[in-house]
Amino acid sequence: MNRKVRWGVLGTAGIAAGCTIPGMKTAEGCELYAIAGRNINKALSFKERFGFEKAYEGYDALISDPDVEAVYIPLPNSLHCEWVIKALSAHKHVLCEKPIAMNESELRRMFRAARENGVILMEAFAYLHSPFMKKLKSIIASGEIGDIDHIDTAFLTQGYSDDIRLRKELGGGGIYDVGCYCTSMILSLTDSPVSYVKADAELDSTGTDHMASVLIGFENGARASFNAGMILGTDTSDRYDRLFIHGSKGYIRSDAEYNGEGELTLTVTVKNERGERISRTEKVTAGSNYRMETEQMNDCILNGAEPHITEEFSIKNMRLLDRILDAAGYTETRKEFILDNGTAIPAVGFGSYLSTMNGAQTIRDALDAGYRYIDTASFYNNEEEIGNTLREYGLPRGEIFICSKVWPSDLGREKTLKSFEESCRRLGTDYLDMFLIHWPKASPDDVNWLEKVREAWKTMEELYDRGRIKAIGLSNFLPHHIRPLLETARIRPMVDQLELHVGYMQEYTLAYLKREGILPQAWSPLGRAKLLQDKRISAAAEKYGCTPAQLLLGYLIRRGIPVIPKSSLPERMRENLDVCDIPISADDMSYLSCIPETGWSGEHPDEQ
Repeated sequence: MNRKVRWGVLGTAGIAAGCTIPGMKTAEGCELYAIAGRNINKALSFKERFGFEKAYEGYDALISDPDVEAVYIPLPNSLHCEWVIKALSAHKHVLCEKPIAMNESELRRMFRAARENGVILMEAFAYLHSPFMKKLKSIIASGEIGDIDHIDTAFLTQGYSDDIRLRKELGGGGIYDVGCYCTSMILSLTDSPVSYVKADAELDSTGTDHMASVLIGFENGARASFNAGMILGTDTSDRYDRLFIHGSKGYIRSDAEYNGEGELTLTVTVKNERGERISRTEKVTAGSNYRMETEQMNDCILNGAEPHITEEFSIKNMRLLDRILDAAGYTETRKEFILDNGTAIPAVGFGSYLSTMNGAQTIRDALDAGYRYIDTASFYNNEEEIGNTLREYGLPRGEIFICSKVWPSDLGREKTLKSFEESCRRLGTDYLDMFLIHWPKASPDDVNWLEKVREAWKTMEELYDRGRIKAIGLSNFLPHHIRPLLETARIRPMVDQLELHVGYMQEYTLAYLKREGILPQAWSPLGRAKLLQDKRISAAAEKYGCTPAQLLLGYLIRRGIPVIPKSSLPERMRENLDVCDIPISADDMSYLSCIPETGWSGEHPDEQ
């Protein structure tokens, strides 16, 4: 007799009851073994209804059952990361409902836990297992409609006015819940990096998006658009799905529903030699996508097959969702920022300039407070003390993010390489998490600055290629410094560290960096402490029960800008780390953005 995978289901959500569990029940190689719910009576009702062998009150009890091999998780989106990692850590294979995470940072932690525990994690996009998707891809691959230049799709539904999927704190909203179908469809059919994202959304009083419209551009010139939402209307439970794929020789149309079953149709239209449009209808018979999804997961567990929804695809999709949510003004603050190459930069780092004047205790205090990002530079003359302190503290190298910088007098190929190696030696590491060019010019009359910057950048690119640097970037570079560098750069700068704070936001430069896909990072985010005594800042902070420093840092992070504040007081260090969940209102964000110039250091990249 063929062996079956013993499955546990973590939760009694509607999608589990109406879609996934019925599919699992008919899937080959699947045994419905255990069901868990927060309410034992509901778990027992599922046990009786679907034929589970065991019912548990509480999710931990199911995960602790040694006979459970695989777990399906249909919990609210905001709970996925916690329970996926718990299940993976208990050596269970996991199939998790889409969207699998709230952001790319969570997603990478989840897949890392899967690898560390030697188990499989797959995102539950059931429709991607359908023969309908295979038919679409085969038509496109045949070249019949030519090269794809535009994809348009929609997933609009209604009847969720009181549903948890419209609660923002649970990861609800149209973009997360149904927009993820649209993005995954687009990425399944488009093999090109994303170049830009434009999005707008209708938000309710809680900030949850009901409807969203999105435009996506790709580096190969193709474009895509979609509409997603959960409040199509208020009278019925109708939904609207569409797909249009336009190519250089023809197009494909379909109104088949995402996760549709039965006879699904699509229309292929091409032009003949006389320029006449010739259309034909293709029909695809699709069974339960949820059954096929479960069978594919069983094949991975029992036979070592590759998950159909790969880690790479889930990361690509989550990264696109993150960009869309940012563009629509939907996301909250985050604890780290993910670069396109997967490097995670903590949202709050510790600025070490002048921090070791009285010894290395300040660095130890920062580590005790919880900082895992130390920002330094060759110019600070403290790399050796930092390196000694990190070694004595004993944290694994992988748990510390270290950034250093090359001084402008050390730009040029050989000088930059020597500066990098000396920084590594002093810091006691064989690689840096991030390495920046500190300033573009050595002096205002440095007429050869661009040539030296280009040589330094080429050296940094080579070090990046060799794995000696995880992220390369700039510091104090303005658009007129970056544009000429981009003309010759093989790898685009990933980060630009600037003086940014309320009262000095350099909006033109921020807009430029956003267009170019360069992450801004704020040094002197508190305006060299000048803003901490500002009555306007104090009054705003009082509303949220936080310190002025926390408000200022939270403001920047909500604008997508990681920060590197300085402090010599352990209490202030801890406060500065605790800024990622301050719910600053849109009106206060506007107010803080409009405060006149305050706290500027007076330093300018062209006048140093």
